[in-house]
Amino acid sequence: MAGNASTLRFNCFLLREGLDSYEEAFRPQYRPGKPNGMRKLADAPLAPQGCAAYLRDMSEKQPAWAKLLAPVFQELEAVLNYSNRLVIFLPVADRVFAVCFGYGSSTLEWSWVEANFGLKFAARRFDSQAMNAVGSRRIDASSRSQWVQIPANTRISDFEIELDGEFTKKLVGKLDAGLDFPDLGAVVATDSVSFKVDTDLNKVREILGKMLETAESGTAHKDLAFIDSLEPLRVKSEIVKDLEKLLVDELFGERARKPQGQPLAQLAVSALNVHVLSFAPPDDVSVENVHDFLIYRGDLEETFEVMSLDALRTALFSFPGKFGVSCLSDIKILARDANGDSASPAKPLKYWLVFEAGDQHRRYLLTLGKWYALAEKYTEKLDQDLSLLEDVTDALQLISWDDWGAQNNWEKHYNRNAVKGRTDLICLDREKLYSEDGDEIEACDLLHVDGYFVHVKPYSGSQTLSHLFSQGFVSAQTIIVDAKYRSDFIEAVRSINPDLVEAASQVPPKFVTYAVAFDGSQRIPEDLPTFSKVNLRSFSKRVKMLGSVPTLARIQMTFKREKKK
Repeated sequence: MAGNASTLRFNCFLLREGLDSYEEAFRPQYRPGKPNGMRKLADAPLAPQGCAAYLRDMSEKQPAWAKLLAPVFQELEAVLNYSNRLVIFLPVADRVFAVCFGYGSSTLEWSWVEANFGLKFAARRFDSQAMNAVGSRRIDASSRSQWVQIPANTRISDFEIELDGEFTKKLVGKLDAGLDFPDLGAVVATDSVSFKVDTDLNKVREILGKMLETAESGTAHKDLAFIDSLEPLRVKSEIVKDLEKLLVDELFGERARKPQGQPLAQLAVSALNVHVLSFAPPDDVSVENVHDFLIYRGDLEETFEVMSLDALRTALFSFPGKFGVSCLSDIKILARDANGDSASPAKPLKYWLVFEAGDQHRRYLLTLGKWYALAEKYTEKLDQDLSLLEDVTDALQLISWDDWGAQNNWEKHYNRNAVKGRTDLICLDREKLYSEDGDEIEACDLLHVDGYFVHVKPYSGSQTLSHLFSQGFVSAQTIIVDAKYRSDFIEAVRSINPDLVEAASQVPPKFVTYAVAFDGSQRIPEDLPTFSKVNLRSFSKRVKMLGSVPTLARIQMTFKREKKK
């Protein structure tokens, strides 16, 4: 093997410590001795010591298109897809890598895979000036996924995407010159690390040894430091068990089964605030192909069409009985197209959820079926940056948001009520103003005589806040660069209260104020969802670059809005 110059792409997963045998790293149905089990290959003298290979070859399956079209074209009845699975367990230092070929990675028990290994290595040894592709997922109610690739090696800044505070799923790029690696070309980093090299397992072991040492030491490059912001949690750890009890309680409410062991109220996680819970299809689901979702629990099935948490709950609650932690894995969801065919693999319920809970000291997140803790250093830096924003709640003296009746509790009603009896504050909500391009842009909801351009939103999740933060920036930018818009805005203010024309005429606007209404005791910005904090920091920086001062204000809602059942 050593004299063979041919190359292969090696896809390598680092296994967690504590594995009693290689075969334990397989999913139960693929363990040797099972009907679909892998078989161990004979020991090979050319393989590194301690290396073991397992193979499952020539698995047959008729493609869906062949099955459907066979009645028309009978020869399609004989068409089959063949898949092979090879996994080589390769000891490296005091750890073990699973090197996978074909469909080999599908045989692994993921609780034994060290999450983020490839990305952790990439953060330390990728050349941020020679990147090819970036994939990430936003951990909020939108669960927006993005995959951007540039064929030529380029700076990560050239991708023009916001990665701070997102879950980075995949990076493709070249290694820097910091280590004596052979020329591996483009390296792909996810949980695993994939690279192309001579088919010499001794060389592969040497490369993996250096990668392991790099991942376990050193610091991430400045441009890739965001990767270290999320720390993977062990699947069977006590904190994950407790977090899943909290998730079940939040998702199922009165239908949640009492957890085994200590009651939820006695667990430390019960004190955490739930910031995000939403239904979000995994990244391998093409939304445009989805007609409906099939959800099943044992032999019971239900369907729903709307891609929302409410629709999911309605379908779940059609099943009898209570729901425990095991339901997060036992209940499966399958996306289907208009013909009723699979538009996605069937995956456990928790793969379709995004969840965030935390307090001022800890933040935990679930996305794509995996749990993460937000790194303490990242949290501290984020909170420190946001603490520099001035809180102008006392200066503005905005009224509380009272219950004026179901038909009168909208944002427009609050803004109208907020200015009653005041000469220092006017309402500009619903005032139609257009940019030179014809776009309708709201200058602000409320304008204060001291130059506060106040943008108001009731807190209902991170998506609402994303719109709020963007609105404040776009408004200020338009007032600065669009003379016609600025003139129309000043005239609108003059028609309401001429005494505030001076405040309206300031360029740039003196203050851009984000006013958020809460129906509880949440603080701003401390108790915002993580991505909302990141978003606030980002837009605040942009507002400062315009020459305005970003500020915050809190509005108290004196009634609780009804939660979805």
